Amino acid sequence: MANKRKTIDADRLTALLKDPVVIKIVTVLDVVSLSILELLEYGISRKDVSYALANEVIMFDKSALIHTDISSNFPLTEQDIIASGDYYFYNFLNSKVKLTELGLYILDTLKGEQFDKADVPPSYGTAGLQDLSH
Repeated sequence: MANKRKTIDADRLTALLKDPVVIKIVTVLDVVSLSILELLEYGISRKDVSYALANEVIMFDKSALIHTDISSNFPLTEQDIIASGDYYFYNFLNSKVKLTELGLYILDTLKGEQFDKADVPPSYGTAGLQDLSH
């Protein structure tokens, strides 16, 4: 099977690592998948979600798709939603998204920078941390 891994140019990666929208999204999502509605509750706009999708930082989590009766999750009946034209918007808001490999890389880089900036006592240097894992 061919390797479908994409390469990203260094300038684009640097720009994404400095982008406040990307930073906010990857830190909110971390390693879990959230619905777009949940991202909106964190103050992330629909435009920001589209931006992250377009830059392949996040993707729809197809493993989280659950086909249930829509009326069990929403106070209106299914007929009300379809009649009002909000059915697709409702599905969009409830779609789960997760970090892509690029998003996970950005998250790991940000976490690494936070660790580098932390005040670690000299007695707990990297060698000390490796010794604790034995």
